[in-house]
Amino acid sequence: MARLKTAQPNSSLRKIAVVVATAVSGMSVYAQAAVQPKEETITVTAAPAPQESAWGPAATIAARQSATATKTDTPIQKVPQSISVVTAEEMALHQPKSVKEALSYTPGVAVGTRGASNTYDYLIIRGFAADGQSQNNYLNGLKMQGNFYNDAVIDPYMLERAEVMRGPVSVLYGKSSPGGLLNMVSKRPTTEPLKEVQFKMGTDSLFQTGFDFSDALDEDGVYSYRLTGLARSANAQQDRAEEQRYAIAPAFTWRPDEKTNFTLLSYFQNEPETGYYGWLPKEGTVEPLPNGKRLPTDFNEGAKNNTYSRNEKMVGYSFDHEFNDTFYRASEFALCRE
Repeated sequence: MARLKTAQPNSSLRKIAVVVATAVSGMSVYAQAAVQPKEETITVTAAPAPQESAWGPAATIAARQSATATKTDTPIQKVPQSISVVTAEEMALHQPKSVKEALSYTPGVAVGTRGASNTYDYLIIRGFAADGQSQNNYLNGLKMQGNFYNDAVIDPYMLERAEVMRGPVSVLYGKSSPGGLLNMVSKRPTTEPLKEVQFKMGTDSLFQTGFDFSDALDEDGVYSYRLTGLARSANAQQDRAEEQRYAIAPAFTWRPDEKTNFTLLSYFQNEPETGYYGWLPKEGTVEPLPNGKRLPTDFNEGAKNNTYSRNEKMVGYSFDHEFNDTFYRASEFALCRE
């Protein structure tokens, strides 16, 4: 009977194979450990967001705070009314010559009913006119009283922001147009140094120079000042119409502590020439006359000696004090003379 014999590996060869396998395995583990870099702990610290005030400059073009709806420093996202804020930074990009030009891109506001005229900041908000005795233009929360031809205007270079609140606001502001209102905020002193001088030239013989200086008067920032001014001369679109404006706005702030603020505001403006404030008819401009002709775009229907000058003087103050997290006191006053 045949017997099958199975070859048995030599014990010495078996030991050698085990030793080689162990060595190769160890080399593989070591190689993997050497390839993997050592992880380091990275700590990311976010810079604190800049504190924005409803009466001060905004950190970006999009403002986050407003005092128009509640007359307090309130985040816009917590205000139920529809509000648009045009900041000084946005005005610097567009370079408007009037507040109405600064509001050209504001929804719900029509500014072109008088063409290129900048004599008045004539606005139509949600279809309601805001001129004359029902003028809805406010400066620092106070109504700029006027009667059509003696309405006061503020140069946009003197403003920190221009805010439009749409909808009825008579509960907070009294007699007003149901379309909404415009509230302008003056530039106020800062404790950080500010030194700006500008020169500008443009079409229609535009020449403008302006300056804006602000700083603290002491090391603790208790006293601070701001001085803003400009001079501008230009030709209007219409023939024989010129625009001249000279304005200066000194301001002083006393801040004895973090909860108390008193600011003295003033504004002086002289306009020897306010430009053109007429309008051209549809026939002869948009549509041709029966004879097929059109009026030139610089046509001026006024008399040669028809001029209008304006002089404004405003002095006022703003005072606020925070007693605690619940009670807050604010007071505004202004005296205007034209």
